[in-house]
Amino acid sequence: MMTHLQELPYNCVIVWSFLTRYRISFWILFVVRNHQQLFLKPLSIFKLHTTQDSHIEALNLAAVVLAFINHHLFHEALASRDPRIGAFSQANLSLIEFEEALKDMIQMAKNTSSTDLSKQKERFMRIIDDGLVSFEEDFTKLSQANNVSDAISGFQTSARAFLPGSEAIAQISYFNHTLHGVISELPTIRQRLTDTLNTGCPIDKIIECRELMELANDQLKVRVPPNVFQIEEVISISNQIQRHLPDVDYLNDFNKTISNLAVNVKRSISDDLDRAWNDLAQSPKTREKLASVFEHIMVNVSTTLKFIRDRISLEINEEINDHYLRAVEYVLYGGVALLCIPILIFLILYLGLCFGTCGDRPYEEAGLCNRGVGANFLLAGVGFMFLFSTILMVSCIVPFLFGGTLQTEVCRYLTGRYPDGPRKMDQYVFESLKSIFYAVEGSLSDSSKSRTFYVDKNELDAIRPTLDIIRLNLSDAILTRCENEPFVEAISTGEFVSPVLSEAIDGILQGLIESFKKMDLESPFRRTIQSCLAAFERLKFLSVVDIREAIKEVNNPLTFIDNLDEFVSRLKALNMNSLTPHIQALVNGPVKLDATRGNIYTLFMRFNSIPDQMNHAVINLNKYNQTLSTSVQSSMNRGVNKLRPLLTKELQLAVIATWHDIPCQSLRLAAKRGVDSVCYTFLMPFNAFWTGLGFTLLLFIPAIIFAVKLAGLYRKTEKYSRDYEEPDYISYHGFYMRPPTDYQDNSHKMSIQWI
Repeated sequence: MMTHLQELPYNCVIVWSFLTRYRISFWILFVVRNHQQLFLKPLSIFKLHTTQDSHIEALNLAAVVLAFINHHLFHEALASRDPRIGAFSQANLSLIEFEEALKDMIQMAKNTSSTDLSKQKERFMRIIDDGLVSFEEDFTKLSQANNVSDAISGFQTSARAFLPGSEAIAQISYFNHTLHGVISELPTIRQRLTDTLNTGCPIDKIIECRELMELANDQLKVRVPPNVFQIEEVISISNQIQRHLPDVDYLNDFNKTISNLAVNVKRSISDDLDRAWNDLAQSPKTREKLASVFEHIMVNVSTTLKFIRDRISLEINEEINDHYLRAVEYVLYGGVALLCIPILIFLILYLGLCFGTCGDRPYEEAGLCNRGVGANFLLAGVGFMFLFSTILMVSCIVPFLFGGTLQTEVCRYLTGRYPDGPRKMDQYVFESLKSIFYAVEGSLSDSSKSRTFYVDKNELDAIRPTLDIIRLNLSDAILTRCENEPFVEAISTGEFVSPVLSEAIDGILQGLIESFKKMDLESPFRRTIQSCLAAFERLKFLSVVDIREAIKEVNNPLTFIDNLDEFVSRLKALNMNSLTPHIQALVNGPVKLDATRGNIYTLFMRFNSIPDQMNHAVINLNKYNQTLSTSVQSSMNRGVNKLRPLLTKELQLAVIATWHDIPCQSLRLAAKRGVDSVCYTFLMPFNAFWTGLGFTLLLFIPAIIFAVKLAGLYRKTEKYSRDYEEPDYISYHGFYMRPPTDYQDNSHKMSIQWI
């Protein structure tokens, strides 16, 4: 809640504390909840309503008094010649200080500076490095060099995977060695197994034993001889790969050429970069020219500020000053007359409360006690509230629309109440003006055909430099960064691309770009491509790799028994102890070797794909070689388009880096005084005025409710009213401590006299 209150004008917090303390909302709810009791107890409740209504009127009066005070402060802000009070005088002083700060900056810009530009050069070189890295990435994507790199990397990985001593060759050699052992041992295992099944089989399992014995005799044999798996050929090619491993490694030159592109370009243009920097940053002629440019800009700004100062000054033109002061007086008296309306309403309501104020007991009545008259005054006050509420609402809404909008859309950003407000304000203004400018520029073709709407293109060209100035984020630079930074660093975050500085750097910038374009990027790549193709030519022996027959056989079961595991399970199911060593021999030999077929199949498939991978890499290299010229040209054009604005900005900042000693603290103080003159001196009392008037209108609502209720209660407790109701004092003994018999006797006598 306090966060929201801080955004309101200062007098709103005071009124809000009054509202919280007196709990207006609680009174209204109390009235609604006890609606019936209010009419059943008129003598006991009207005093409570009278007190509550008087509190509301007191709050209303406080709000109007605050509005009066702020209206007077607003008048002083418009008319006072004291810069501490008057908004226009303060703004005029701000403009004078701004002009003086600009003059000091011009004088310092003319002086010779010995500023060290090493930091600017480091930043300039970092921009170059980042731009070249971006150029390298764009070139890689545009030329599709990744396709070549991936193809070469895949081929190299597969080739190195089958070097002697590698895991793949070790598994293949183990398979070959185990296969020879199984082929030599399997007949003995088969013979012993069949003999055991023939002689030691139980009678109840004789049929199962006979089937297993026949299956072993017929199918427990290796399907193909070892030479069918071409393992010797695989090992031979592996040894050849080992001998040609330098050729495989030489293919890395392509990736090295791609990854070192930015470094090679930087090395080629480093001399041109150093020469351009020295010519630009250390040339006295360039510094003098830029100082004159800076002076010309500041003179134009000073002329504009003087024009504005002449228009807002209260002392330059006496005739205009008299008319202005007369208008301010009209505003003052008009506001006083407007605020007299709620004062009149409060006076009428207070008169109603005064006439309705009576003693605590029926026999104790004040001198002005006439509740009928009080009810009439209250209803008259309600009528005046309804009569003048429209005027008051219009008088509140119109200032609210102007002051509230200015506060939330401008001053909230410039005064620092919003995080990073000045920068966001600059960006918003720039984007808005840019969209308007482009919209008008786009309508030029239509306006040339229209007789009622015409836009001059020269006028648009004159407005374009304004966008360049706004793009500098001047509000953020002056109001925020200038507090702790010099002028050059304060504006360094803006896009400092000013046409007036272009002449000084265009020649140097164009020289850098031409030097970049003249680089021969094709020759290194073509040499690398030819070297890679020559290496592939020396690896041509890999193209004869063909082990499809071995792949086909290794995909089949090792023996004629398709499922050795099931065969072993059937042997174990016989529960013959004599079969245990033979079963174990089967498990350690054929069964275990058969389980490795899947891994050997994968290795054979990968080994057989080496020729295809090599051919794919060669095709991509040739394709890359054919499109290299187009890729290089397109990439360089895109790189230049990206680097040009960055280089332009950095070169311009480097040029004006000699102004590093120019402070801008005085510029910030002058600008801050100008912002304060509008957002505080002028706007705070203006907003506080309509806020106080708004609270007054808001408090009219409970005032109307209680006034209407009190008017009804007054009439019911007024003896001469048609709505008078005789109170039952016995029922309200707790409220009225009446005297013994005096009052009753007097009442009885009055009744007799009436009869």
